[in-house]
Amino acid sequence: MILGIDASTPGSGGGRRHMIELLKTFLPGKHGFTKVKIWGVNEVLAQLPDAPWLIKLTHPYLNKNILYRYFWQLFLREKTFKGQFDILFSPFGTYTGNCRPYITMSRNMLIFESAERRRFGFSLMQFKFKMLYYTQKRSFTNAQGIIFISDFARKTISQQLDLSAADCRIIHHGISHEFVQAPREQKAITEYSLENPFRFLYVSTIWVYKHPWNVVEAVGNLRKKGYPVSLDIVGNEEQKSAGNKLQEQLNNADAGQEFIHWHKHVKLAEVASHYHSADAFIFASTCENMPNILIEAMTSGLPIACSSYGPMPEFLKAGGVYIDPVNTADVEAGLEKMLLNKELRETISLFSYKESQQYNWERCADETFSFLYQIANKNHI
Repeated sequence: MILGIDASTPGSGGGRRHMIELLKTFLPGKHGFTKVKIWGVNEVLAQLPDAPWLIKLTHPYLNKNILYRYFWQLFLREKTFKGQFDILFSPFGTYTGNCRPYITMSRNMLIFESAERRRFGFSLMQFKFKMLYYTQKRSFTNAQGIIFISDFARKTISQQLDLSAADCRIIHHGISHEFVQAPREQKAITEYSLENPFRFLYVSTIWVYKHPWNVVEAVGNLRKKGYPVSLDIVGNEEQKSAGNKLQEQLNNADAGQEFIHWHKHVKLAEVASHYHSADAFIFASTCENMPNILIEAMTSGLPIACSSYGPMPEFLKAGGVYIDPVNTADVEAGLEKMLLNKELRETISLFSYKESQQYNWERCADETFSFLYQIANKNHI
C-alpha cells in the first residue's frame, strides 16, 4: 500500500517534529506500507529523511504566502491527490477534501476552548482560531479515523462535535532521547546562596495563555523574601503583546537582570542543557493538547510546579506541585512549598521521571502506522 501525507500546511514546531520523528522510524513493509508520498513546503520537506521509499512533492504555490497555499488546497489539491495513494494522513488536521479514506489529527486546543481564545481579545488570532474551528470541524466529522494526543482533547472535542462516524485513537507523542537525565539528589534550600542560587526554569514560546509574567512576579517575590532563587526563561516571543507584557514584568521584578534571564532564539539542540542545569521546572500554561515541554521536564528528572489545568494532570499525575497559573499568589506558594521541602522534591521528581519513560517516538510511530494501515485495509476490503 501507498501512504499519502498532506503537509501542505507548514504546521507548528511540535507538529513538524512529530512528522519528522515518525518518518525517521518508518520501515517499508513493516505495517503494510511500501511507499510514502508527502506534499508540503520545501522548508518542511528539507527536514525529512532522504530515502527511496519517501517521495517528497511540492508546488510553487505551497512555497509562497498563505493565500497561495489556500488556493492550492481549495482548487488544486484534489486533482493532485487523485489516485496517488491508498490512504491519506493529515497530521495537521486541516484536510477537508473528498479523498477516502483519510485520517486526521488533533493538535491545537485553542480552537476548541473558548475561554482560552478570549485571552487574545478582539484580534486577528481570534479570527484565525474561528476559521480553524470550521476547518477542523469538517476535517474531523468526515474522517474515517482521528488521532488524539491526549484523552482530555478527545473528551473536550467529542462534547462539541459528533465523532461517531470516525475510529478515534489516542496516540501520544514521543520525547527525544537527549532530554533524558535521571533525577539528581536534592539539597536543602539552606545549601544555596545568592552566588549559587536555586535555579527555576521556564521553557515556552511566549503567548498570552502561557502566563510567564505571573511566574516572573512570583520568583521576584520569593527573592524579596530572602530566598536564594533565580529564573531562566527559554523561549521566543510569538505574540508581540505577550512579549511586551513579559518584558514589563521583568523590568519590575529584576531591572538589573541579576537573577531573572530571558533566553531567546535558543536552538532545539541547546534546550536540553537548560533542563539539565536547572534545579526545578515551572509549567504555567492553561491550554495544551499534549504538553510536550512538560514531558521534557519530567524526563529530565526535575521537580515540577505545574498548571492544574487540563490536560496536565493526565500526564504528570502525582509527580508535581500543582499551581493556578493565573493566580500569582498561588504560583508563589507552590514554588515556596517546593523550596522548603527537599523530600517532596525528591519524591515528585522520581515519580514523574518514571512516568515519562512511556513516551518514546518508536512507540508513537508503531501505533500510528498500525492505525493507518488498519483503516486503509478496512476500507479497501
